Amino acid sequence: MLRLGLAIALLATTGCGDDDCCTGIVIDAPHDSYVPPDTPDVCGGPGRDKIKFTRAESCANDGSVEWCAPAADTQLAATLAAISPSIYCAPGGGRANCSATPGLVLCSYPTSYPAQCLSQYGEMTPAVWDDICEVAAQPAITEIVPTILE
Repeated sequence: MLRLGLAIALLATTGCGDDDCCTGIVIDAPHDSYVPPDTPDVCGGPGRDKIKFTRAESCANDGSVEWCAPAADTQLAATLAAISPSIYCAPGGGRANCSATPGLVLCSYPTSYPAQCLSQYGEMTPAVWDDICEVAAQPAITEIVPTILE
C-alpha cells in the first residue's frame, strides 16, 4: 500500500500533462493473470476455426470444454497429455457427440475459476487459451465445444 501511495505522489508531483508517458501503467499487476483489454480472439497457429466459442466467453460453460479424439491414437493421447495433464479422455458422447462415430473418445479440459478462468463464465487465462489453441491445431481434432449439461 505504501508503494501505491508513493507512486501516486510521484505521479502527482511530476505530472504527465499532455504526454502519454503515464498511460498504461499498472502497479504490481500479476503477470500471469493480466490480459490487455484488446487481446485478439485468435490462436498463434492453425485451428482457430475449430474452437466454437469466443475467447471472451471461453469459460461460459458447465465447467469444461470438450472435443472428440480417436481412441486408438496413442501419439495424439501423448500430445494431449503433454499440452496439459488436466486433459481427460474417456468413452462418452458429450456435447461434442463423440458416440455418433465409432472409435472416438470424449476429451475435456476443465474451466474452473480462478484456476483456468479470469472470471466466472468469462475468459480463459492466457495459458489455458494457448493450450486450447494447441489442441485445436492437432489435425485429428475437428472441433472444440463448450460443455453444456442438459
